[in-house]
Amino acid sequence: MQEPRTPRLVLLLSILLIFTAAPGVGQASSEPMMLIDGQEVPLSSPPIQAGDCLLVPLRPILEEMGASNLEWNPAEAKITWQWAGERYELQIDNTLVQCGGEEIELSHAPLLFEGYTQVPANFLGEIFQFSAKWDSHSRQFEVTSRGGRKQELVAEGLEKGRQIVDTALKYQGVPYRWGGTGPGGFDCSGFIWYVFRENGIQLPRVSSEIYELGEAVAREDLLPGDLVFFTGYRPGPSHGTIYIGDGEFIHSPSEGYCVSIARIDEPEYWAPRYYGARRIRE
Repeated sequence: MQEPRTPRLVLLLSILLIFTAAPGVGQASSEPMMLIDGQEVPLSSPPIQAGDCLLVPLRPILEEMGASNLEWNPAEAKITWQWAGERYELQIDNTLVQCGGEEIELSHAPLLFEGYTQVPANFLGEIFQFSAKWDSHSRQFEVTSRGGRKQELVAEGLEKGRQIVDTALKYQGVPYRWGGTGPGGFDCSGFIWYVFRENGIQLPRVSSEIYELGEAVAREDLLPGDLVFFTGYRPGPSHGTIYIGDGEFIHSPSEGYCVSIARIDEPEYWAPRYYGARRIRE
């Protein structure tokens, strides 16, 4: 009688499956990558398809797009960052996100996968004005069609604006001096005049004349390096300051004070005296 062949067949199939499942044998084990501006950037974890929503790892995209002040609060499962003068805040398992003081709803709640935060790709695409696609076969997340209004602002103005802010911050603590235009003492417009001159931009000496230059900027569109004006000792844009981001500005206030930082929305004095803002980059 011939022996049954079933057990031997099962054994052969089992061995075949073991070898096929092993990394590097019968399947690709490539690292997930992001292709952006022709460069490959490793991703911390692969994107996830959740129904119709593609979730992508947050940190590497923020870093490549130039976001700053990226912070993770493990106690609250909350992530915050800044980009283009605005502050963003999201929380794991919560579809509501704070974007520059406004609240928007995501198509899918952020989640943790393999220890990394994953967020909807369309959310990041809207912020940074890009389109993207994920190829599961090549394990490549390709960022395409970069551009749009905010991206242009970053490319053309944000770098210069940050240079202006960096210069201004060096003079914290310099005392106010009427008519002062140097590190020995500044008045409000003298401070702006000196900081911008240090960055190759020549401005008039008086706040009201500076306000006539550049382009008007809505309060919600402020970028670091923009000039924010308040009604001070007389009507109109009589007090000029330099916006540094996250609702704050640096200025030389008045007699008896030093160059310091304050908030635009400070309710007792600055908020009700807000006049307008200008962007000057050349």
